[in-house]
Amino acid sequence: MLSTWKLRQSRRPWARVQGFWQHVMLWALQQRDHRKALAYLEATISDLHNTAGATRYAIEDALVFLASKHLEGQIPDTEINDRLHRLFCRFAETNNLGNNRKSESIQKVIYLLLQHSDYHHTVTLYDSIVNSKLIVDFKTLTHFLSKFVRLGRTDMAMHVLKRIAVSSADLTSDVVQHSCITLLRTSLNDAERYRIQSHIVTEMLELGIRPGIDMLNAMILNAVEAGDHQTAYAIFETARIHGIRRNTITYSIILKIALHNLDENLVEKIMLMAEEDGALPRNNQLVCCLVTTFMQITRDESGPQESRLCESRYRTMLRVYTRYCDISPLQDLGIYLDVLGVSGTTGPISPPSPQLLSVMIMGFIRLCGQPSLTRELYHRYQKFLAQGHPLIAPTAGTDHLANAFLLCLGQSRHTFAMCPTIIKNMLQPPASAVFKVAKPTVQTWSILLRSYFFNGQRAAAEKTIQMMRSHGIAPNVVTMNTIIAGYAAMQDPGAAVNAMQEMKAAGFEDDSSTYKALARIVKREELLEALQKTAVKTTQARGVRQAGEDSSRVEVEGAVDTATPSLETASLPGLQSPGSDQDSLLEDYAQEGGKQTVNGALLRSVAYQ
Repeated sequence: MLSTWKLRQSRRPWARVQGFWQHVMLWALQQRDHRKALAYLEATISDLHNTAGATRYAIEDALVFLASKHLEGQIPDTEINDRLHRLFCRFAETNNLGNNRKSESIQKVIYLLLQHSDYHHTVTLYDSIVNSKLIVDFKTLTHFLSKFVRLGRTDMAMHVLKRIAVSSADLTSDVVQHSCITLLRTSLNDAERYRIQSHIVTEMLELGIRPGIDMLNAMILNAVEAGDHQTAYAIFETARIHGIRRNTITYSIILKIALHNLDENLVEKIMLMAEEDGALPRNNQLVCCLVTTFMQITRDESGPQESRLCESRYRTMLRVYTRYCDISPLQDLGIYLDVLGVSGTTGPISPPSPQLLSVMIMGFIRLCGQPSLTRELYHRYQKFLAQGHPLIAPTAGTDHLANAFLLCLGQSRHTFAMCPTIIKNMLQPPASAVFKVAKPTVQTWSILLRSYFFNGQRAAAEKTIQMMRSHGIAPNVVTMNTIIAGYAAMQDPGAAVNAMQEMKAAGFEDDSSTYKALARIVKREELLEALQKTAVKTTQARGVRQAGEDSSRVEVEGAVDTATPSLETASLPGLQSPGSDQDSLLEDYAQEGGKQTVNGALLRSVAYQ
């Protein structure tokens, strides 16, 4: 009705009065339901030349108002969102070639539309702007670039990038460089994408985009992840040749090549280059990457030869550490540096970060720490935690060191009894502790489970499962595979198969670790029988669910539950359930879980090796 009236108004003399359209538009915008305003705009744009008073400026203002009202900071109504997209595209088509004005209002409307646009809307919006030769600014083009990158449309993203290049924009700006980095990283969704990545880089260079160090880092990382180490190292050297200063991220990426090839000489070379570039000495993060790489470079050796190699590797770690960092924390912990042939700090003294010191302690535990020596080291470590040692105590803020102690002590029947003490100290830190002490995580409980199963303590392992759940920590796939492996090692096919069913019920899929664990069961006939029974029960349960017989389903699930080993009959030596205050602390910690930093993820990977 409103559209019909609008089309006829030009025939009426009073409708031709300047300002009449603005009054009607203002009235429509003041209504609670803006559908009338949208309809009025649609009718106006369809007959713009015959509408008195409907200037482009006024229409732009109305579009900004509606877009801000319905799209800014909220989830828009689907119908209104679609109509706004269509309305803007039609308005863009009315742009004549003589209108070379850049409108800030138009830029804002485009930005708001892009915030809630799907693939179809984004392509339609961009095509309408290109076809109408509507002028958009640099920032708007970068919004389109980011959107197409997120949508996986590399071709459209490159088209936008070309428009940015010809617009005389600053191609060295952070926005352009970041968009190029995002484009390069997103273009690696599969193996085929990497093969065309070189063409994308070539096009960028032809457009006049000169990569900075962050863009070069993305290119190096792409090559490393694709296994093209020769290209990665060539780009790394190109940065030096062109005077681009390589940063910590550059060196941490290129160290992946040395680790993959087990090349200690390359690590040494990278360290010297980092010194020449000024990235060292005062850079704890890079030192941490260096010592971690040396620790992870392993070879398949056994017996005395393995022991000598481990000691040699830790000496190398110490040599790198003492070149840049204060040695006193390690001396306080009683790590015998003189025995290992390291005398003390040789370079500028810098206090180690908690992450770096944790890696050094974990390296000693892993490479040199016999269980008996590790037990003594743990006692000294706990003493410094209670005393609030300024460098040592902060390392307890994550679970990484505790997990490393658990892994080592749990390997010997003479020291595994210390494992509950470690958990207890995490749950009940010393009252004098000044720094935060991390609570046990799912990784911590999984390692404790492994220790008990490894030492044949089935009852204690089952009690650990119960305590873990009582603290609100849900088992993950590693935990479930640990349980399966534990029962398999004890030659209990029924319990192992039941644990596998629990794993599937929890939403985890069996994997190679699951099958490897089941393969350790010698009683093949009993294993086959347990698997067949489980298959029958699963088939029956599926049939019951399809038939909708709820009572029968409960019976089937109850039959599976009764086959699970009881967790109530076991007791965990040396560890009591915490009180309500501790439960509250654990709940707070669980809510903060998963917020791992890059260094945190690095430490966790080290702790499990």
